[in-house]
Amino acid sequence: MNFANPTPIKVGMAGTFSGRRFRVAGRVVMGMDEGGETYYWNEFNLVADDGQSVTLVFEVGERGPEWRMFTLFEPEFSMTAADAATRRIGDRLNLEGTDLRVTLVDESRVYHIEGEAPVGVEVGDGAHYFNAQAGKDMVVVSWTGDEVEYYRGVDLAGGTVTAAFNLSSQQLSDFHSASIESNFLSSSSFATDPEAGSKRILQIALAVLLAGLAFAGYTSCRTNRQPMPVVKLPAPPSPLNLGSEGMLDGKSYRISRHILMEIAQVGRVFERHEYQLLAADGAGALLICGLKSGDQQWGLFTPLNPLQPMTPPQAANLRVGDAVEVDGYEAIVCELVQFTVQQVETSEPSDLQPPAIGYSFTAETNKTLLLTRWKLNEISFHRGRVLTTKEVTGAFRANENN
Repeated sequence: MNFANPTPIKVGMAGTFSGRRFRVAGRVVMGMDEGGETYYWNEFNLVADDGQSVTLVFEVGERGPEWRMFTLFEPEFSMTAADAATRRIGDRLNLEGTDLRVTLVDESRVYHIEGEAPVGVEVGDGAHYFNAQAGKDMVVVSWTGDEVEYYRGVDLAGGTVTAAFNLSSQQLSDFHSASIESNFLSSSSFATDPEAGSKRILQIALAVLLAGLAFAGYTSCRTNRQPMPVVKLPAPPSPLNLGSEGMLDGKSYRISRHILMEIAQVGRVFERHEYQLLAADGAGALLICGLKSGDQQWGLFTPLNPLQPMTPPQAANLRVGDAVEVDGYEAIVCELVQFTVQQVETSEPSDLQPPAIGYSFTAETNKTLLLTRWKLNEISFHRGRVLTTKEVTGAFRANENN
């Protein structure tokens, strides 16, 4: 078997996920047996500047190249290795208050290591595991001997990987095309057996256990679901014109900049229009058209300047459901996204140029929305509220007709 790297991600490269910088420390080739044949996939051991680790997994399924990432967690209701070994497909379990169903039970082996593998991982190592799912959420329970580890998995869009490692879209597109046509699956029955092909694999290898919720490597898991392809929902034509003037919340604004923004979440990518507003007194505001994929709600946001603002790493560590405090406002995180500037139309000098990439979370408290955006070394805070289409277009278009 040829264990050459089939991806453009190389040992020694640096990438950024959720505002955190990682170094590609190593690559591990994993495999599992199915009917006398072996299926192989690649895992990249990424190490952050603070020493924390995460594993990026690549495999080719019947829908093409797929990327995933897992994080280590400690469940509220743990189990022993003996208990884990009794689980069968269809069994139910509860680790954190959510009912999960076991979808796969299997084992895997390490076949090749390039560079630095996660701590304790060596060629020839094997592990047992099972996958459990609830909707889009996937959990992997893995055990070797008496030690049991728990991991959460997330799908990554190809565009997220492209942006993280500063690859061109053409580079990733060429690689994806080559991957599908290569002999990457030549030693596997999955290449010709659709039923077997629907049984995906991910490998989790034991890595350094860090304080709190740390990123880790992982032991193998294989998904038996067929993931839907991630389709980008394009934005409709811009409903507002650059330079238009209108009054919102009792204040007169002019549209000084129009941005076509791509918003990426797990399994979902969509475009929306955002408008930078400028008042006569120099005050600015952000107007967003379509707060969520496919909706018609608008959001009007004004800047906040907290005395003790959180840092980009602190923002990157937040998850949906976490409580946050921003400039005296207490709220619950309801959305985490990656944004990419696609196009910029402006009447003012601007250093914002495509494809600028960043991250944001939205938190909610009563009728107030908190929007926090950050990049590696900068962060901004906004407070806002929801507006209707009639309120926004009525204000600006009425002014245009005068």
